[in-house]
Amino acid sequence: MSNIYHKHHIIPKHMGGTDDPSNLVYLTVEEHAEAHRKLFEEHGRWQDELAWKGLAKIIGKEEIINRLSASNGFLGKNHSDEWKINHSKTMSGRKMTDEHKKKISQSNKGKVVSEETRKKLSIAKRGNKFMSGKKHSEETRKKMSLAKKTLRS
Repeated sequence: MSNIYHKHHIIPKHMGGTDDPSNLVYLTVEEHAEAHRKLFEEHGRWQDELAWKGLAKIIGKEEIINRLSASNGFLGKNHSDEWKINHSKTMSGRKMTDEHKKKISQSNKGKVVSEETRKKLSIAKRGNKFMSGKKHSEETRKKMSLAKKTLRS
């Protein structure tokens, strides 16, 4: 049993809890992990799963960071239709700079994408009005094929 205590939100902040002292309790690391396990099993929130598995050392810091990075701030968030429309208007017409594209490319090099993720991306692209029905030129298909072969070697 550890002597290290963590401050735990009884109602987690991701579920609307506050930093009010009445919503805080001090738990050992083990108790804290167990509290998040129970919350995850009851509510299924990804934040609690990460907290539980991280505190219990089931997953490491690197995996937590990867999963948080992959979420890009949207994982588990339910945005209103109004927010989605406004966000779409804000983002439409924006172009990524070559420098930004290069940074994204560099950050993705060497990452292994699971079959499940590939399927989800495929489905998402089919549902995207900008991607559906779009055909790549023969030249582009060759470049993509070469790039995949290069990554595998």
